[in-house]
Amino acid sequence: MTSASTLVPVRPMTTSERTQRRRRRTGLGLALPAVLVMAGLTIIPIVAVLQRAISGDGRAAFVRLVDSPDFVQVLGNTLVWTVVSVVGALVLGHAAALLMHSKHLRGAGLWRGLFMIPWIIPNVVGATVWKWNFSIDYGLVNHALLQAGILSEPIGWLSDPTVVLYALAIVQVWFTAPFIMLMVSAALTSIPDERLEAARIDGAGGLAVLRHIILPAIRPTTGLSALLMVVWALNSFTIIWVATGGGPAGSSTILPILIYQAF
Repeated sequence: MTSASTLVPVRPMTTSERTQRRRRRTGLGLALPAVLVMAGLTIIPIVAVLQRAISGDGRAAFVRLVDSPDFVQVLGNTLVWTVVSVVGALVLGHAAALLMHSKHLRGAGLWRGLFMIPWIIPNVVGATVWKWNFSIDYGLVNHALLQAGILSEPIGWLSDPTVVLYALAIVQVWFTAPFIMLMVSAALTSIPDERLEAARIDGAGGLAVLRHIILPAIRPTTGLSALLMVVWALNSFTIIWVATGGGPAGSSTILPILIYQAF
């Protein structure tokens, strides 16, 4: 003879649990429209790009891109552009952050605000200003270097194929270094002062503190910043297009410029 199964009574929800569930539903309901909009703005362009890429015109554009006689040169230009702009932004941004974090610097807030100006300026405006500055006739760069005795004659920064890519990379560094400074400055505030004071009491010099305490502490921020810089460098278009259009003779053409021309 089998015994009848017993039913486990369901515990009624408490007022606190009902309130939490109601709050979760309210939060999801409020966030749902924004989530749907962001999903639409993300998914629809991706689908449209893939649809265009696999179409006949898209495949023909890819063939033109790969078969371009300048394709290998463009890949080399892209590598040089990425390395110079990313390394320059990381070095300058870290140096500026360490300087802003120094206790010996007065008016750090003012200097930090001035250093952030390039990050605020639109790329088109900044690229146009630097195009004027690099002018061989009236540019401030040649004028300053000639007055300092560094140059004996003006240089065509945007017309010389051997220097144009490096000159434009300096502009990219000028635009992106403030972001690195902001990220690293935020990471420096998370380092306890007690750790730095203990290292100095033990006799560690400035370079030892930088190498063994500061740089390891901000390593995650440095890695994330470097990744973002690489992505931005590989997607750069405005600076080069406004300043040179990829010239002269394709010496400043990088992959985004070539893709734009191909498609």
